[in-house]
Amino acid sequence: MRYTRYFACFFSLLILLAAGCSNPFAPQKRQGQDPQQVPAPPATTPEILLDNLSRAMNDRDKELYETVIDPNFWFTETNCLGEIVFENDREFELAIMGGSRDGSKPGLFTTFRTFEYEFSLISRSIELGRDYPKAFEGDPDGHPDEDWVVFRGRTHMLIIDENNDGFRVDQVMNFKLRQDAADGLWRIIRWVDDPLSGGTECGSAAQGKLVAEGRASWAEAKGR
Repeated sequence: MRYTRYFACFFSLLILLAAGCSNPFAPQKRQGQDPQQVPAPPATTPEILLDNLSRAMNDRDKELYETVIDPNFWFTETNCLGEIVFENDREFELAIMGGSRDGSKPGLFTTFRTFEYEFSLISRSIELGRDYPKAFEGDPDGHPDEDWVVFRGRTHMLIIDENNDGFRVDQVMNFKLRQDAADGLWRIIRWVDDPLSGGTECGSAAQGKLVAEGRASWAEAKGR
């Protein structure tokens, strides 16, 4: 009789523990959401901004990615002759990465199940506004009234879809950051890709080397 009473108490305790761990009134978690993950901090320094960029890429977080892109953002990738082969503004950038606003076209964060990103710093510098006057109206590189912080480094990316197809990117990238006077936060204003940096080949020879090494430029991946 005593053992029966102990068993009943033990069984009741298990029920109480189960009820405590499963709250039917708790908000439903989104798929892939980590309840232990600390929210990304505001980009009050250039270093935090780059950390948030890395986190947005690796977590495929389009909401966080949107916070690191400046309203006047401009992306360019050039070939070894300095010719622009790909360029886009902020809205196109957000559509490429996160998908169209109306949801009719998926972005890279949705298309690829694996998204690995790593940035290795090569140099850090400051572009003084006095040295960068606007060459023409709307010049994305001109900023005479403010200084920009520039991070140059080698970026490694591996993006793979559900069919195990994808891209391996390994190239030099330059991130130019500006601090917003209104909220004090840093954002990427210019993203300049240099996929052939350090190479001696040019033209078709350089492109052939990328293919032979199983690599793609970031512009190729964005324009897939």
